Amino acid sequence: MLLPTARGPLSAGVIAALLDVETAPPALAAVDEPARLVADPDFQLALWIALHDGEFDGVGTERAEQPEVVRWRTALSERWLAALREMTAPMVRDAGGDTASPARIGDHLISLMRSSHTALYSFIETKATSTQLRELVTAKSLREPQTDTAAVIDRLPAVAIAAHNTLRVLSRNTASAIGHRTASAGIALLSDRRLTAGLQRIGGRPTPLVAEQPDERWTRTLNESREHLSAHPGRTQDLLHAAAAALALEAHLCRHLLRSWTQATPVLEPVRTMAVSVIGADATRGTQLRSDAQNLLKSG
Repeated sequence: MLLPTARGPLSAGVIAALLDVETAPPALAAVDEPARLVADPDFQLALWIALHDGEFDGVGTERAEQPEVVRWRTALSERWLAALREMTAPMVRDAGGDTASPARIGDHLISLMRSSHTALYSFIETKATSTQLRELVTAKSLREPQTDTAAVIDRLPAVAIAAHNTLRVLSRNTASAIGHRTASAGIALLSDRRLTAGLQRIGGRPTPLVAEQPDERWTRTLNESREHLSAHPGRTQDLLHAAAAALALEAHLCRHLLRSWTQATPVLEPVRTMAVSVIGADATRGTQLRSDAQNLLKSG
């Protein structure tokens, strides 16, 4: 996979660290509006690159664990986790989660699901074109047929990258990972029928990503949440905030897609001139990449 093109000083800084260019410490604000970070392409791309350790062409896997890269990953991840906690606090409180008990976790999760965004799936069921459905799949999977992932990332809006970053940062905590999986299963349960109807309307055929039926997946993950909290009741808040984060980012993405479609504006950004690549060991090319990264950092 090629390294994506930097979108600002933070993503340039992570790229520079991967390329072994000396960089300044991450310049992160002490406080950021969560909604601003959701829509910040530089922050979201920087975090996405930092989390995808050892997966870029020409960058040795050992680079991902160098202190400079780890420092960027830690700073960006912690800032995003703090933003997610702030973003989801009202949702968890409204769902009764501030005083949640493990025994009633199902009730709290179902209450959280009321914040799910359904207007997009109503649009998909009755109006979406085949192009719009492809855009939805690309935004959710970070994939296009026969296209390098970095090229897709270069064209995705920040909110789509943010949804994937949320999954990655939450997966490092067991309770959070389970909460995110359960909420994702709930989203699938609510949207599957309308997605299927939309595909059938345009002559498509649903291709399930997993063999499990949506209702079976929801039941399984809900039981997984109950079982985990019965053994670890102190992790109830972590699980609920992670579930709320999955729902919040889904809602942000749905609103962005629906707004783009109804206003007839592109979901994907124009193709950028060049994604940063370090394929091979050409010394001239390596020097140019380092110079590009340094210039981006200075200009930021």
